[in-house]
Amino acid sequence: MNAMPLSPPIDTSLPKAAAGPPLDELTSRLALSPHPGMSASDGVWWPRSSDLRVEVPLLDVAVHDRTRARIARFGYERAGWEDGPRTVRSPIGITHLGWFEHSRFPDHVLLSLSNYGRLVLTVLPPDTDGETARTAMATVGE
Repeated sequence: MNAMPLSPPIDTSLPKAAAGPPLDELTSRLALSPHPGMSASDGVWWPRSSDLRVEVPLLDVAVHDRTRARIARFGYERAGWEDGPRTVRSPIGITHLGWFEHSRFPDHVLLSLSNYGRLVLTVLPPDTDGETARTAMATVGE
C-alpha cells in the first residue's frame, strides 16, 4: 500500500495589504440625488480620468452599492473621452457602452440599470478642482 504524500499546510494568516493605488482611488466619486427623476440630473459623477475602461467599472460598483442595480448600458457623448470599448467588465458584470456624436447635454451620461431604472448623471471633468467638485456633489438634489 502506497502512502499518499501530505499536502503542504494551509496558510490561514490574513493577507498583507497589496501594493497598489490607495483605496480612495479605487472608488468612484459619485453623489446621487435622494429623489431621482425629479430634475434634469439624478446625480454628479467626478471621474478621475477620461478612460472609460477604468472609470465605468468603478462607477458600476458605486451605483450598485447605492441602488442595488448595476449599469447595463452606459451612454455618453464621445467628445471628452478616450476611445471607449463596446463593453466593459466590472466585478459585478458586463456593461455595454454606446456613444452619441452630438448630444444635447454633452456633460451628462445616461445609465440604463439592470432593474430597468434609468439615471442621468452630470459629469464633472477629471481636472475639476477639488473644492468646486465637492461643492457640486454636496448640492445634489437641492
